[in-house]
Amino acid sequence: MVYWQRFDPASFDYEFNEDELTTHGITVDEATEVFWNGFEVRQNKRQGTGYQILGQTDAGRSLKLIVYEKRRRLIRVVTGWPI
Repeated sequence: MVYWQRFDPASFDYEFNEDELTTHGITVDEATEVFWNGFEVRQNKRQGTGYQILGQTDAGRSLKLIVYEKRRRLIRVVTGWPI
């Protein structure tokens, strides 16, 4: 289980649904930047084990990402969109 209060992005590996992100105009680099720039976490309503990550890219673009922990220390980014 991810302890978001003590989240260290360097301690995790990431997996991205690149096709889904591209559909919403988000690059993998932008999604990665959100984890490094600080973010707000909410429980995802549609996917019981997932989370909504709300944060910004280095360029200041606000994004919402839907993620879950696929296995210990592996975060899967399912989709996202600009907010």
